[in-house]
Amino acid sequence: MFTLSKRARQTLPLSILICFFICCLVINPERYIQSIFNGMLLFAKNVAPALFPFFFFTKLLTGLGGANAMGKLLKKPISRLYNAPSQSGYILVMSLLSGYPVGAKLIDDFYENGNFSIENCKKVCSFTSTSGPLFVVGTVGTLMLSSPKAGYVLFLCHALGALVNGLLYRGRKMEEKALPPPITAQDEELLGKSITSSILSVLVVGGYIAIFSMIIDIADDFKIIDGLSFLLAKPLALFNVPQEVAKASVMSLIEITRGCQAFAQSGVDIKIILPFIAGLLSFGGLSITFQSLTFLKNCKIKTSFYFLVKLTQAILTFLLSLGIVEIFY
Repeated sequence: MFTLSKRARQTLPLSILICFFICCLVINPERYIQSIFNGMLLFAKNVAPALFPFFFFTKLLTGLGGANAMGKLLKKPISRLYNAPSQSGYILVMSLLSGYPVGAKLIDDFYENGNFSIENCKKVCSFTSTSGPLFVVGTVGTLMLSSPKAGYVLFLCHALGALVNGLLYRGRKMEEKALPPPITAQDEELLGKSITSSILSVLVVGGYIAIFSMIIDIADDFKIIDGLSFLLAKPLALFNVPQEVAKASVMSLIEITRGCQAFAQSGVDIKIILPFIAGLLSFGGLSITFQSLTFLKNCKIKTSFYFLVKLTQAILTFLLSLGIVEIFY
């Protein structure tokens, strides 16, 4: 009698899902190859030009010792609030400026260099996983919602949610390892390594954007999004939240950019949708989550732990934004 191994049984649901996606591609290649193309176009036109310089300059700055200087400046607040290494202050600032998944990439760099233990990596990822102002204020606030003010409010809620979230995972004080001496600016290898690392990192992000562009179209075509939206709309209706918010929320859980666009096109009062957008921006969607996990896999951070971190961050951001939105609107 044929029996599956334990590993095969564990991966069976995922294997079935992958076969389903392959069948969709075979049955309707024109539709879903176009989805992939649209995702690659979005990546090439909007994501790569914005993300590549951030990857490159943060890698370069780390190699030149920028983490040392910023770490000393933020050492006391970071140590007291989060029991984390001083260098995590540098990661926090770079993540807030650059956005997903720069924070995860920097954590991986510090771990690979022997500066962070696995426990410190888990602490640091709890408050340095953020989107950046270029996307939150520029894309979501200004372009989608036609309100720079909304973008700044969203970014404030998003940043505060990350900072408060880190307090939940501070744990006990860990030994801090010293950084290696900064590489001199004359070191020609630094530029080459920074370019190579940045290109590979950006391509990883592009691959996820293309694949999840196809996944969200498949989910929409097979009415999966509509079904999940219907289930979510019922509890939201108890708080007088319009049904359109449910569908936009489901889309955001899969891919945040398309979800934010759905919120903007929903016609729902901005006071209602801003807390939902803020919370979902903090979760990041499955696409960004798996991008970050790709960089964090070397740090031995379990997928379940990272999902928990993002879930608590999303909830905290949502709750904080309820009060903040009332102040500004």
